[in-house]
Amino acid sequence: MAYLALYRKFRPTTFDDVVGQDHIVKTLTNQIKKNQVGHAYLFTGSRGTGKTTCAKIFSKAVNCLSPIDGSPCGKCEVCKALSETNNVDIFEIDAASNNGVNEIRELREKIKYPPINGKYKVYIIDEVHMLTDSAFNALLKTLEEPPAHAIFILATTEVHKLPATILSRCMRFDFRLLSVELLIKVLKNVFEKSEIAYDEQSVGAIANAGEGSVRDTLSIADCVVAFGNGKVEYETVLNILGLSDKQTVYNLADQIIACNVGGVLDEINTAYNMGKNLIVLGKDLTVHFRNLLVIKNCQDSNQILNQSKETYELWKAQAEKVDNEKLLTYMEKFSAIEAELKYALSPRVLIEITALECASLNQKKKLINDDGEIENLSSSKTETIKEKVEVNLKPNVIWGKVIYSLRQMNLVALHTACGEIRNVEIDENVLTVFVKEEYLYNVLKAEDNFINIEKVLRLIDNSLRLNVEKQIPEKNVVLENKKRLLKLFDEKLKIVD
Repeated sequence: MAYLALYRKFRPTTFDDVVGQDHIVKTLTNQIKKNQVGHAYLFTGSRGTGKTTCAKIFSKAVNCLSPIDGSPCGKCEVCKALSETNNVDIFEIDAASNNGVNEIRELREKIKYPPINGKYKVYIIDEVHMLTDSAFNALLKTLEEPPAHAIFILATTEVHKLPATILSRCMRFDFRLLSVELLIKVLKNVFEKSEIAYDEQSVGAIANAGEGSVRDTLSIADCVVAFGNGKVEYETVLNILGLSDKQTVYNLADQIIACNVGGVLDEINTAYNMGKNLIVLGKDLTVHFRNLLVIKNCQDSNQILNQSKETYELWKAQAEKVDNEKLLTYMEKFSAIEAELKYALSPRVLIEITALECASLNQKKKLINDDGEIENLSSSKTETIKEKVEVNLKPNVIWGKVIYSLRQMNLVALHTACGEIRNVEIDENVLTVFVKEEYLYNVLKAEDNFINIEKVLRLIDNSLRLNVEKQIPEKNVVLENKKRLLKLFDEKLKIVD
């Protein structure tokens, strides 16, 4: 027998099993109890919130011979007949692939015939917003005055695309996204019934990743269970989703608050090398700074955050290092790049730039101070910048400042290209950038681009010059190693080729 996905295996079959949509369930069950069923319904809301599930339950309930508290009994002849895949009284139509006027005209012809098993014929039109204008016009009259035995249930995630004439003829129900607490409850119930071992931290992480959708949550759980060979463990969840654990997010936030350029770049590099999803990292930082804001301003804040005592005390200590204004700015900057991260050519560069911008808030119109200081970057691109840089600055820190400066100067294409480069070295006041890709080499060697990068480099440290190399030849590597050995032993060492 083929494996059945968790969201299909545990799909509710009665209204009692539906979670998080009490306002809808109560209305529909009351209509069935009082025999006051309408002829046209509109179910709208985000994906995975139960629109189609409730439509199927309602379809059976209105036809059930002995409904139990407004839900289908599942035992009578009609319920059994309607549960068969070949039943002809419940029609599910996918408007995404059947969106033309001819399909709707065919539906209008079939609707004349009475139901075979139950009292009503129910037409569930999923993704109804995909119908064409002609199809909507063809549906309009039938929707307004259908035969007494017909009920329409229209389901959509984009209700704003429906014509007002359709909306005015339907009883509308808005399905809500579920809270994390409810999703955790659903997950625990599914795992216990499936005899799957789990821990609280793992369930919480999966529920958060589900973003209010039951189907998405259970789909993620399916992947985690398969990867973990029947077990649900926190490390597995992090690996599957590419999530950043709390410690990674805390460490990065700490470096941002401390205005430590090198620390910020190192933490992002660590997360990147571990294969963490940088889009999720951006979201996690937004949530983390929000949590710090809650700690600073709410009494009994841990009742809101629901964290362990150790984690809460750690966050509380961090919250004391930063004020409300900066936390709000951090949240604004990281939430603003969520959409950009999805389409950015280099999400890493975008995360780095945003983190560096946040870290620079302690200095008015200044670049980051990491063993040095660069003051008052001018929008005119030519105003002199004061610098105070130590000679032992790491190459990646200097290169990070170059990237940040290019962004501040609105040289977007150049800063994106520079963000792709990771191999940078300094030797005798020459910053050498090693490039593997031909197109990147050509971009950096272009006269205007080279001059702009070197101009920024001199503003950071007037003694530095720029050099761009395609790749380090093997012979050069040997020579470099010889130089370093000779320097290390004060040239007293004899090296034999």
